[in-house]
Formats: sequence, C-alpha cells, structure tokens
Amino acid sequence: MALTADTPRAYELGDIGAYPVLASTKIYEGAAVGLSSGYARGLVDGDRFVGFAIEQADNSAVAVNGAIDVKVRTKGKMEVTLASVAVTDVGSKVYVSDDGTFSLTASPGELVGHVYRYVKTNTCVIEFYQTGA
Repeated sequence: MALTADTPRAYELGDIGAYPVLASTKIYEGAAVGLSSGYARGLVDGDRFVGFAIEQADNSAVAVNGAIDVKVRTKGKMEVTLASVAVTDVGSKVYVSDDGTFSLTASPGELVGHVYRYVKTNTCVIEFYQTGA
C-alpha cells in the first residue's frame, strides 16, 4: 500500500546485525557465527554463516535460548590466517569449517567470501559477506 504519512522505521546499523545466542553457548570475539535452528553459535560445518562476532557473547551459564544476543559484522574485509594461500589465489572462494578455520576448499566448509588480497605466507585479506539468515 502506498504511504500517505510519515512512517518511521527501525533500521539496522549498516553491516551490523544481532542474533539470539543458543543456550549454554559462548561465542568468542572474531568467531565466525552460524545459525542452528535460528540461534547463533560459533559456526559448525552445516550452519548458515551470518557474520563475525564483534564482541564476545557468553550465554554459557544460561540454559535458555536467546537470553542474550551476539553482535556480528555481516560483510566487510579482514585479515585472516589461511594455510597455503598464494598470491595467485586472489578471487578464490573462502570457506570456514568451524568458528576460526579458513580454507580454500568447500568440503567441509561454509562459503564466507573470497580472497581479496594476498598479504604473506598463510595470510590474506578476505572480503566476506553473509550467506544466509
């Protein structure tokens, strides 16, 4: 329906999002975050990747799903350790198999982005983006 009056909206702040954390779970700052049954946790192979944790979210002492939220950056560029990355890998797809293990192979792993820039042996800048939510 076309608007006939001002309609204030609640906007997300750019590339920042928040997701309710799974019960009895601790997500560390910098962790790849995945969704399991709609709740955030440190990514496990098979989860939908939603971003990287901006700060630690500790729901480990609480047996209630969603008692707290984790803030995540849903897209951007960041430097990571990636074994065997070479200068010729710029543009290659990057996957994570858990909350902190990066790879150029899809199995196991969830797509998080691509190699943006080679830095040095085993180090590159990736451009990442949310692949599910």
